[in-house]
Amino acid sequence: MTNLRAAAAILLVAPVLGACETGTSATDDASPSQEAVDLAQVRETCMTETAETLKVYTDELTGGQFFELSADGETLQMVTPAPVQEVTRAVAHFASQCAFREAGAPADLVDRLAVPASGEQSGGWTGFTGTWESDAEQGFRASVKVAH
Repeated sequence: MTNLRAAAAILLVAPVLGACETGTSATDDASPSQEAVDLAQVRETCMTETAETLKVYTDELTGGQFFELSADGETLQMVTPAPVQEVTRAVAHFASQCAFREAGAPADLVDRLAVPASGEQSGGWTGFTGTWESDAEQGFRASVKVAH
């Protein structure tokens, strides 16, 4: 049943990759929304969405375990909580896509989070920069930072 749940998690959160471009960096100055974005609100919104997704798989994790907001409110990190498993990795990926989307990242950049690549990837959009990386030991992790 665990393997079925893991496969379902991956299918649930994996975007369609057909239109994605590959590369190690992406920058797009066009933001879907020109309103000011508060990363604390992004965290709250995505914690709620992540918690709803988790209900399908486990009651042992909370949406909050996937997010870390810096004390100054300018960096939101998404992490795979330990122990790293396919389900937690998939949910961390889902949480990261939510945070990028809620922070105003263009859809093609949000989709690029799912493109396999080695090393840290990065992209930028109006007011923010984002990074993401995945490996076997730490799982999927990403961050959204206020650009200065």
